[in-house]
Amino acid sequence: MTTITNHKKDDVLTSFVNVENFIRAYVKEGTEGTSTYGFTTIDQFIDKNFELLLDSQKFNTIESELTNKGTKEQLNLRGITYKTCRENNETAFHISKLFNLNYSESIRVLSQMTDSWDYNNSASLETLTECVLKERNSTINVVSLLFNDNDLPILENKYFDKLTDSETKITIAKNLIRSIEFVLTTFNVNDDISTNSSEFKLSNAEFADLLKMKNSYDLIYLTNILKLLSNLVLNTMVPVEIVKSWFTVSIDMVAFLKNNLSSIIINIPMNIITKVESLVTINSLLILGLDTTISSINIDTPYFNDPVCFTQVQLMVDDLATDSILSYMWSFVLYTKTYLIEEDTTKNAIFLDQFLKLSQIDISIEDLSTLYAQRAESCNVLADMIKLTDSLATDYLYPTIMSSFLTFQLNFIPITVEVSNVIKRILLNTPREFVEKFLTSEIFDRKLSVILAKLPLVDDALIPLINICSSNIEFANFHLHRLNTYASNLNLSKIEYDIVDEESMDEENNKLNTPNNVPNTTEMIRLSKDIMIQPPLETDKNILMPIPKDTRAKILQTGSTAEDSILVFLYDYNGWSTIGYAFQKLCEVYTQKSDQMNDKYYDMIVSIIELLSSVVSPGVPINQSSVILTDTSRNIDDESIILLVFKVFEAAIRNRDYNMACVCCDFANTLVPNYPQYVWKYLARSDLLDRYGKTGLASTILGILELSNGAYKFTISLSKLANLLVEESLLLGTNMSSKTKEDILNKLITYFLNIYESYHFWKFENIYERFELGSQLTKLFMNVLFNIYSIDSQTPPEKKVTHVLAKSGKLLLNGFLGVQSSESNCASSLIKILTSYTDKQVYALGNLVFGPIYNELVMTSFDLSILLVSLRNSVHMRMSSLEQLIFTNSSQLIDIYCLSRSLKRPIINLLNTIVSISWIDENPLVLSYLGETHAKIFVHVIEADLENPLDDFKLSNDIYEFLGALLESKQHGLSILFLTGDIATSSNIDRKEQTDKNNRPNKSILTVLQNNALKLNLLPDYVSCALLDAIAFAFNSWVHKKNIKNDGAFIDTLMKIFKQFKPSDATVDDMTNDKILEVSNKFRLASRIAEIFALYVYSSDNTSSSSIHQLLGSDDLFSIIKPYFEIQNEYIDFLENINQRFDKKFTNLSLSRFRLEPLIKPQSHHNCDMFNLDLISTLFIGKTDAVELTEKISLIQDIKNVSLRLQYVNHQIAAAKAWGALLTSYIKGSTVQLKDTYIDIICYFLQTNIDGKMASGLLADVFQERIELCFYILYSFRKNKKMIPEKKLIKILSELIIIFKSNSINYLKNVASSINRELYRPILRSVLIIFELVQNNEQFVDVASDSILEFFEWSFSKGVYLILSNILADMTNATTNLESTIICDMDEKIQDIFLLLSLFNKIKQLNPPGSFNEILASSLNDVGTIKVILNLYSSFPSIRLNGEPLLGNLILTLVSELCSVKEISSKFITNGLFAVLLESSLSVILQEGNIKPETQPRLHNIWSNGLLSIMLLLVSEFGSNILPETCLFASYFHKQIQSTIFSWSDSNLVVSTALIRETTQLILLQRMLEKLNYQGYLLNSNIPNIEDKKFNNVNDDPNGQIAHLMIGLDSMEEKKALNMTLNKLLTHPKYLNSRIVASTQEEQHTLDDETKRSGFVSHLNSSIKELQRSLFEVL
Repeated sequence: MTTITNHKKDDVLTSFVNVENFIRAYVKEGTEGTSTYGFTTIDQFIDKNFELLLDSQKFNTIESELTNKGTKEQLNLRGITYKTCRENNETAFHISKLFNLNYSESIRVLSQMTDSWDYNNSASLETLTECVLKERNSTINVVSLLFNDNDLPILENKYFDKLTDSETKITIAKNLIRSIEFVLTTFNVNDDISTNSSEFKLSNAEFADLLKMKNSYDLIYLTNILKLLSNLVLNTMVPVEIVKSWFTVSIDMVAFLKNNLSSIIINIPMNIITKVESLVTINSLLILGLDTTISSINIDTPYFNDPVCFTQVQLMVDDLATDSILSYMWSFVLYTKTYLIEEDTTKNAIFLDQFLKLSQIDISIEDLSTLYAQRAESCNVLADMIKLTDSLATDYLYPTIMSSFLTFQLNFIPITVEVSNVIKRILLNTPREFVEKFLTSEIFDRKLSVILAKLPLVDDALIPLINICSSNIEFANFHLHRLNTYASNLNLSKIEYDIVDEESMDEENNKLNTPNNVPNTTEMIRLSKDIMIQPPLETDKNILMPIPKDTRAKILQTGSTAEDSILVFLYDYNGWSTIGYAFQKLCEVYTQKSDQMNDKYYDMIVSIIELLSSVVSPGVPINQSSVILTDTSRNIDDESIILLVFKVFEAAIRNRDYNMACVCCDFANTLVPNYPQYVWKYLARSDLLDRYGKTGLASTILGILELSNGAYKFTISLSKLANLLVEESLLLGTNMSSKTKEDILNKLITYFLNIYESYHFWKFENIYERFELGSQLTKLFMNVLFNIYSIDSQTPPEKKVTHVLAKSGKLLLNGFLGVQSSESNCASSLIKILTSYTDKQVYALGNLVFGPIYNELVMTSFDLSILLVSLRNSVHMRMSSLEQLIFTNSSQLIDIYCLSRSLKRPIINLLNTIVSISWIDENPLVLSYLGETHAKIFVHVIEADLENPLDDFKLSNDIYEFLGALLESKQHGLSILFLTGDIATSSNIDRKEQTDKNNRPNKSILTVLQNNALKLNLLPDYVSCALLDAIAFAFNSWVHKKNIKNDGAFIDTLMKIFKQFKPSDATVDDMTNDKILEVSNKFRLASRIAEIFALYVYSSDNTSSSSIHQLLGSDDLFSIIKPYFEIQNEYIDFLENINQRFDKKFTNLSLSRFRLEPLIKPQSHHNCDMFNLDLISTLFIGKTDAVELTEKISLIQDIKNVSLRLQYVNHQIAAAKAWGALLTSYIKGSTVQLKDTYIDIICYFLQTNIDGKMASGLLADVFQERIELCFYILYSFRKNKKMIPEKKLIKILSELIIIFKSNSINYLKNVASSINRELYRPILRSVLIIFELVQNNEQFVDVASDSILEFFEWSFSKGVYLILSNILADMTNATTNLESTIICDMDEKIQDIFLLLSLFNKIKQLNPPGSFNEILASSLNDVGTIKVILNLYSSFPSIRLNGEPLLGNLILTLVSELCSVKEISSKFITNGLFAVLLESSLSVILQEGNIKPETQPRLHNIWSNGLLSIMLLLVSEFGSNILPETCLFASYFHKQIQSTIFSWSDSNLVVSTALIRETTQLILLQRMLEKLNYQGYLLNSNIPNIEDKKFNNVNDDPNGQIAHLMIGLDSMEEKKALNMTLNKLLTHPKYLNSRIVASTQEEQHTLDDETKRSGFVSHLNSSIKELQRSLFEVL
């Protein structure tokens, strides 16, 4: 990783809080979560501030000269200069005076807040004080972190070596003890609230809150000091002076904890006091020389050989008499000293004399040791050891120390039932390696031998062994699977035996290794006759166990008579079976006469159940646990000992035996993973839950026992059971009835939902039970909701593979997302947790130093909130009460965000979800709920987090994602605030002036983002992508046009990274999964950079000097972009193969049913799983053979590989599309000719699409992208008139045709219904441009004629045929209304037809030869295009679209355009064109006449621009060959012709351009007919439908007869009459002006505009004059 130079600002902004958070994040998440280069900043900071780590008490030292508030504007502290101000100085003075905190350190902290947050202007004194106290506390935490980790990047072991140096450790320890003294003396330092509150201008309530917060932080500080001290003195030779000072302060500390702390911190849980007391005890043990490496006292520790100190310690131990463990330890110290004195009296004589003299005792040290031991035991030291271990169990160091102490302790005490219980409780909390160390220690082995020899004697051996075995099942099974000694209390006088001689005895001893079992010195006998003995705990005297003849035994004398003897038989038996039998006997008593059971046997039941819990726990292989359960069940009446436990469970809940119920419930928890069927069956028949309308016993226990006592162990255990059952219910390979599971889960969810609504109001003796209960319930609800709604979103919950949770999920949704106030109790409880940090006491109690449970509760609650909000959005519910509460409490969330590093990510992710989702009927605005103050605070803190020199990658990523979502959302007010640094209000101007005056300019978040982008090469790819996304959204939202010149450094940085990535041509099959992931992320990053470039190019001027334009204008651009568009499609076959394998393996399921929905963010950014692999794994439940397991591993891995490959391809596609956007932006804005490399790009794109063959699945987008880019490049060529070589044009045309005809385009299928238009239209348009780029038409047609004809037939002939045929089919199948027929996608079909017409016209403009046109005509004819055109026009009585005859106009336009080529016209005529034009229903309407443009514009347009135009075209092409048809046409439409000509003389004349155009066409048609001598043809022919009406015309015709065909135009007289009419109009301009109407909307706008009307009228006059001239022109 490249490092960067730390600037001075980094030193100023770096604090111990930041350092602590950074190191913790690195330890937890590694380089995925933090930057290694951040450790450079840490190194510099710690190096300058190392003295504060050595002596944290400096933070608590108030300067002696501090008498008034400072006035300096800067602070120089340890070589770093901090800016300050009057407000900071004043606040620091108050904090320092109030709480005896260092003034300079306080200013430093406040200065850093000012520089980073701009927060202190609105922050309370309590908040500012809290920040100072956090910084002080973090100094201790940083020392702990550095002390325990020597493998941090850059730092490595630099500070580890310094801190672990013996002298340094002693120095720090000495200073820590001084800090403890300080804390003890300053706890609740200001008892006189009224005096101090008035001095510092605070109300009593404010000062009380301030004091409460300070005391809470002092408690955390004290606890952390004690924990650090444990690390420092562990196995260290502690000097005498520290021993003295420690025990001196210990006396004060213990007194303070017992007498004062609970009154200072009201309602402090007792277990916190116990925890601190336990830390004091642990430190005392270590300082007294307990060496965990040897599990003994280090006799070389200084105080041990210093009689003065030794004596003083003893006196102080006496002062700490209530610390039973310390007394026990001191008794061992004294006994050790006694032993050493006895070993070498001379050497220790001086010590002994001085000690006896100083201590003034009159008994021996050995007797003194006994007294201390007795005192400890009288104070119940064993119970205190358990309590100490339990209180410190969250940190493995302390149970490890206690296990070492326990080993040492065994040198002095036997293993009794009580001691064995202590062993069990300590070892269960100890790491495995140290458990094994204890169990293999020499002293324990000696003690164990005695126990094994006395088995199965209940008190002496069986109970102790059961307790010890619970700690380690391997140990238990090793010893219990086969026992070879059986002890029994027997009267020797009542049995017959022989004494074994010494030789045989030696042989037996060697055989049985008896020294490990029983003493060799005892006498051995051999039974001469069978005897019967009673099994352990058997009450029926008739049930006896035989010991066969010749069995050997050893006699252990326990008394003076034979009746007091214990016989240890050399007898093999199974210890598990013995325990099982004993358990059955105990169960019989408990279930039938529990009130008669004594404590010893009660505890034995508990011990056996706890042992069985260890046996069936998930950590024990199921094969091993099954064998043990079989052995245990061998001698009992029930089929399994598990059933006996559930009998005890049922009896316990019925008898309200709370402790036993908890033990049994814990057993059920351990049972679920491997033996769930027992739990389901028990719950199905138990009265624990509601049944048949009767309230369950769980509710009874809660209501009667727990609520009254404030202890909830059973309910917590039951909630854990519910969670496990939810997970188990998803196991698809089990045979349990899903109905049974569903009913039980519904009862549990209902029960716990009710609890969740109210548990915040319960009394809790231990607040951590409140935290744990909340945490378990939150996990339970998360588990249900996620598993039912996170997969297979298209399937209803009741039909999903997780359908067993469907009802439970619905219950939870209704409970949390109800819109009524009565349904919001769950939501209110959830919000209380989310905002609980604002309660400083709760925060203090939940601090990590006291355990992780509070932190887990809050984190999981945020996850639940995010999931619920996402679900509300995905199931399309209205705004819920939960969301309303989130908005209402948003300002509190911002306060928490400012102060809590651990909650920043959850809060920002919740806000991200809130702004990302959609709303129904409403759009609540975050800004309106935050208010201006909190909104600005939020912006400043976000900026500070992003500018923090110690990068937290995951937090930065979350912030970037939030900003992207915000800027994309409708939260415009908050978006503007982030973008401008100010609220969009009418008072902005005044505020701006004030801001400028105070030299605090507003800053845009975009500036921060761009500055961060300058170190893009130092960020992980996933963070870089999120950052660039946010920048892109900021650009899109930016209200001012960006000046790209100001962003040169930003663009250059992106360009450098962009060019560094060079995609290889390796396929995914050639790469490892790690490599695939790495390259995939690189593609993703490249896509984001390309998108930014595209936005810059689009929004900026065409600046050729910019690096982006230089890149896009480079000659080697083709080689750069080529790899981005080479996307392999192997993943398709891979995915299909997996689907087939899955379907074959699980016939009733499909892989798609396990597809995950993105409801919550994955924990790791390396997680790209698209399927729920955990759920899929459950399909293999019960499959244990090697083949099945191998298949499972293979299938799961292949599914993971599919997800990875899909992600890889998606990122490749994103990069290609981003490149497409970049090229498009550049091409569209380019004003110069593109370089020739773009021709290569076109050819490459087309060839790649040809090689790809199928544009399916994910690759369809890239296929389309290539086609569209080809069009844009060609369009630019045309726009800028670039010369393309003919060969290149022909090559491009050929490749376009190949793609056009491919299955990827599927043109013939798509064009029929105008679907997938984005595929074929760009190709059609590209071909159009190619035809326009042709320079030599004749040569081009000659070379490419085959390709053009092929393309024409495929595109036009078949395309038009299919479109029109589809319209015909739609009209046939539809329920036709004669007035209106609805046709789907008609607009798109019309657009396709006109696009194809444009293509036809471009081909026509190439001026191809007649032979070419003949082929065109044959294509249209052979395909049937002409037929379908004519059929569509003639087949229906009224072809209308939305009431208008649109199709008629369309068809006639087609005919008109096609008939412009004579060869095609001929084919139309051959196919009956004239008959269609004359006889179609639409034509019949027109033949009625009187169709006027002002009343029937559509019909008139069809007549004028359709039928008339076609006839004029045909007559011009075929002349006399179609004279009969033309005359017939005029005859059929004579009414319309007559009405048009005569309308000019009508008193209601309306003049329009349409009327003039139609009249012009009619005059032209008459003149053309006249040229063909139509009068002669008509007068000499017998033509139907022409009436034989003739009149004399002596002036014009010598025969005096003319035929009436073009009525009003047939004779010269009629023409003159029309001419006179037109003259009259022209000579009366006002009249003409009053008769003018518009034919189009454009004309209407012109007429309405007085400035343009006169010009339009003048144009109309000219048109009428031209019309007059045409009347008498001769063709």
